[in-house]
Amino acid sequence: MSRDDLTLGAGPAQLQVREEQIVAQAEAARDEIAELTARLGELDQATDHMRITRKTLLDLPDQGAGARPVRSGTAGPPGLQADHGRVRRN
Repeated sequence: MSRDDLTLGAGPAQLQVREEQIVAQAEAARDEIAELTARLGELDQATDHMRITRKTLLDLPDQGAGARPVRSGTAGPPGLQADHGRVRRN
């Protein structure tokens, strides 16, 4: 259907069909934008976490060649133990 068909010789039924097509396309575009917006938010959050991790690592004191690394699960105040990212009381 050409533009002239829609404006000059189109009947109300043809106009209705074309309007419904455009509405469906607009809704599909809105859905895609919502999905992309959500994905962008997830990527922004992951980027923020990486920046925080990098900054934290850079702020740690240099342990040097003779220093022993801190073992996971034993660092921290007495009575607390790390368990895969969670802290539990002994």
